[in-house]
Amino acid sequence: MVIGIDMGASAVKVAALEGEDVVLTHYEHGRGGDIPALCARLGLDPGAARAVALTGLSARKAGLEALGLAPVYVAEPEAIGRGAVWLSGRDNIVVASIGTGTAFVHAKGGVFTHLCGTGLGAGTLSGLAERVLGVTDMREFDRMAMAGDTGRVDLLIGDFVEMHGDLTADLTASNLARRDASASAEDWAAGLANLVLQAVGTMSLIACRGCGAQAVAVTGAIARTEPARANFRRFTEAYGLDFVIPERCVCATAIGAARCAADA
Repeated sequence: MVIGIDMGASAVKVAALEGEDVVLTHYEHGRGGDIPALCARLGLDPGAARAVALTGLSARKAGLEALGLAPVYVAEPEAIGRGAVWLSGRDNIVVASIGTGTAFVHAKGGVFTHLCGTGLGAGTLSGLAERVLGVTDMREFDRMAMAGDTGRVDLLIGDFVEMHGDLTADLTASNLARRDASASAEDWAAGLANLVLQAVGTMSLIACRGCGAQAVAVTGAIARTEPARANFRRFTEAYGLDFVIPERCVCATAIGAARCAADA
């Protein structure tokens, strides 16, 4: 068994691999924490594993050396890229790894290059949900966003012209700019989700065109939500570039770290 652990800014992700099979994934909120205790709770024995790989902002605080282990430290861009390539079956892709913020990595031919990043991510959306709508349960926020109408809070291209080149009338011209007092909380949830997810989608497009990538793989916990799936499906329809959300996208970087250790 090979164990991969991704210690991010606001969550820990764990993956265990047996050969080519992912036998366990786990996600929980919190930065750092007692990783040996977490492994024990999950029924994992790091001492019995062939390798334990660590990545992420807090990787050096895992405390596994205290158990006499020598974990493999994997650079985050490589873990992000390796996980997305393996899970998606694609190469020459931009990976939009959406965590608290978002990192963009170009993965091609076994080379993983960090392109850029943005502070916009799941942390931004949860902060906006709480401050603007008073919603702290992000499952409830997702439900509200899917029930809302972004056209009640966003200005659309169709508010100005019927078409603009290849861009259709229902695409956003300006986020949250309509100022319609009758917009509901659900409409605002949809608009807030659009604000963050469209920014990530647009940066992904720019990154692809800059490095010649042929698709985008979106990873992170937010990628599995219905607002994210709807947003990136719309990007594929509007721009003709595949936005792929792999299975196990939530723990993709932990899986990538484990793959790096397994292949070493």
